[in-house]
Amino acid sequence: MHRRVRSIAALICVALAAAGCGSAEKPTASGGTYRLLATTSVFADLARLAVGDAVQIESIVPAGVDVHTFEPSPSDAARIASADLIVANGLGLDAWIGKLLNAAGKGGDALLSLGEGLDASDGWTYLDAGASGATGGAHGGVDPHIWLDPKGAALYVQKIAARVSADRPDLVVRINAEGGAGLVAIAALDRELAASFAAIPAGRRRFVPFHDAFGYFARAYGITVVGVAIQAPGQEPSAKEIAALIDAIRAAGVTAIFSESQFPTRVAERIAAETGATVVASLFSDALGAAPADTYLGAMRANATAILGAMR
Repeated sequence: MHRRVRSIAALICVALAAAGCGSAEKPTASGGTYRLLATTSVFADLARLAVGDAVQIESIVPAGVDVHTFEPSPSDAARIASADLIVANGLGLDAWIGKLLNAAGKGGDALLSLGEGLDASDGWTYLDAGASGATGGAHGGVDPHIWLDPKGAALYVQKIAARVSADRPDLVVRINAEGGAGLVAIAALDRELAASFAAIPAGRRRFVPFHDAFGYFARAYGITVVGVAIQAPGQEPSAKEIAALIDAIRAAGVTAIFSESQFPTRVAERIAAETGATVVASLFSDALGAAPADTYLGAMRANATAILGAMR
């Protein structure tokens, strides 16, 4: 990882050669195009819910690509250098962005880490990594997948709107309207999902996702995560872990194992073959997909439809 970051940092310096490696400009108080660059397609779309088309929004990691294994290119380096704001999750999900920002001379003030610094005053409590069923995780001590609970996504939208409004006071009226509409849409999604899962008997609200990303989603809707197919992206489960998961699936009577859009299905298919369960359509966690899952709201509804279908 360190070697990869160093090589990418060199690419950034090449991309900045005309201006001098390490130079960066702060966003102007008014006028001009404000460029927001999000680490993933999920956070880019949450930014659109926060500020609409008041600013230019792009993502570094394309839709359908795993954030954990993504390799930035020279063109990504140039985009980082020219952005006014970088929006990341933090909490270990997209840890590579910090060193890239430093190499581009952006400094920490150009980075908004959506998942960090939430507390009881925000109505939020973090889950430990692995709390939903896995014994470990790729992200250390805290589960970073906060946006998979719509209430967490709403906090992200508020943070983005507040930051862009502070940087560009001339856009406040537009951002208030766009962000307000975005929060209304997320609240409607939350009510819709809550009602749908409440209609499923508690004993059937159990599922097995591909990796340990759905702890907050499960907490929000009273779902039990029986286990996960892999402990962390890119980490093959041991024979002991697979055997334990097979036993748990059989004991819980789970009939479906879910794949995810950015990961191969090989491990899920192996476990399904041993348990008689079915591998169900891809869920969307760290990345968006094709329409209608090309927006946050669409991806969450696609996830709910797939999970509810397996529970009924």
